[in-house]
Amino acid sequence: MNNKKIKEIMKAQGYTIEMLSLISNIPVGTLSKIISGITANPGFETMSAIATALNCSLDEFSGRPVTIPYDYEEYLRRFKQLPVCQKEYIKYVIDLEYDRMTRLKTNEKMTLRCYEFTNIVNGWAEFDSVKTHNVTVDKNPLTEDCTFLVWIRTDLLEPKFFRNSVLGFHRNDCLRPKNGEIWMVLHNGLLFIGRFYKNHKNVLLKSLNGTIDDISVTDYYQYRRVGRYVGCMDVPELTTEKAAFQQD
Repeated sequence: MNNKKIKEIMKAQGYTIEMLSLISNIPVGTLSKIISGITANPGFETMSAIATALNCSLDEFSGRPVTIPYDYEEYLRRFKQLPVCQKEYIKYVIDLEYDRMTRLKTNEKMTLRCYEFTNIVNGWAEFDSVKTHNVTVDKNPLTEDCTFLVWIRTDLLEPKFFRNSVLGFHRNDCLRPKNGEIWMVLHNGLLFIGRFYKNHKNVLLKSLNGTIDDISVTDYYQYRRVGRYVGCMDVPELTTEKAAFQQD
């Protein structure tokens, strides 16, 4: 029995010893000894009660991989409560996206210009801090829709986009943002990636991670639209750990 694994599972689910004791009906003192490693081989019934309370299998206490990541369990719970028609639609979207991703790999290549912004403060990137990379990507419907890429070298856009993500954008000055679309905009020499929301005549540009106050866009010319987000790109020459480390 791996007591460190129990700690990891408790932390992942936000459980304290007191909370786990309440749910499992196991005394706090007993749990403390198990979790600290003082009790190296607790009984089966005790461990079974802990596993039931943590909604996991006994195998996981031995360090075996988790069948379903805990952060997905809440989505599964919500999914089960949806009407059948909505469940079918979600399954359709997942299948569609999976098929799209598996077909993006091709033997034909193309070159795209990728921008990296080195000076980023509170989610705003200084336009003049740009570095330019010419990168090679697979030629497919997704990359063909891109006019430029942006290499995210910060964790400020998490959880939507993680550090070292490469985002594809389509530039077209004639396009107007639609409700829910993600765009890069330029304002007073600073760049910002956010999502547009429309409510009647009001248009808001919202931060992806909530670090920047909502921006009321009363005039589209107030914030120059640089490009509409198309999707994340697979650019191994940038995103592999070795390449990213060499760039730092």
